[in-house]
Parts: sequence; structure tokens; C-alpha cells
Amino acid sequence: MQRVPLYRVVVFVPVPALQAVKQGILSVDALVAGDYEHGMWWSVPGFEQFRPRVGAIPTQGEAGQTEVVDSVRLEFCLPRDPARLRRVFEQGIVPHHPWQVPVVQVEEIELLLAG
Repeated sequence: MQRVPLYRVVVFVPVPALQAVKQGILSVDALVAGDYEHGMWWSVPGFEQFRPRVGAIPTQGEAGQTEVVDSVRLEFCLPRDPARLRRVFEQGIVPHHPWQVPVVQVEEIELLLAG
């Protein structure tokens, strides 16, 4: 058994912005894993809720008003390389995501390979 250390990156994306965020990520990193690349997973649309506070500059909604939008969970893995993660976040996700503060979660995981 081989253990491969990875980051699992999850970002919640409004449905209309999904393709732009995916292409933004892939323009920075091909997400190569063995003989494959561009490996991503996304869910069926669900809902994302938020209420901008005074001082926020929301792309959608108004301060003090709760917003509910269709959203998907986009997930992919990267080798545990902090510089690579930073590039994907700063150049691949943030400029292509419509929210002022995109929700991005990073978890350290291990992939188990037989062999």
C-alpha cells in the first residue's frame, strides 16, 4: 500500500460561475494525477445562504438582507505543496469567483494506492 499526501480543496460556487471557476483553476494547474489530468468533482445544485453585513460590497444582495442562491460544491485534489495551493487559490479561484469572499476549504488527506 502506498500513501500519497494531498490537499482536498472544496469551493462553493454559484451555478452560473461554475465553468469560469473550473477554467480559472485549470488555467493555473492541470491537476495532474498519474496518467490523468483535470480531475474535479462537483455536486448537483444545492443552496447557499448569506446575509451581507454593513460595509460589505456584495456581488448579489444588500446589506442586512438574507440571500439564498443555487450553488454547487466543487472539489479537487492537489499534492501537498503550499506554493501550488496558493497559486490555485490566488490566481485560479479568487479572480474567477463572483463572491467578495469565496468559501474555500482545504483539508490534508492521504490517498491509498494498492501496490
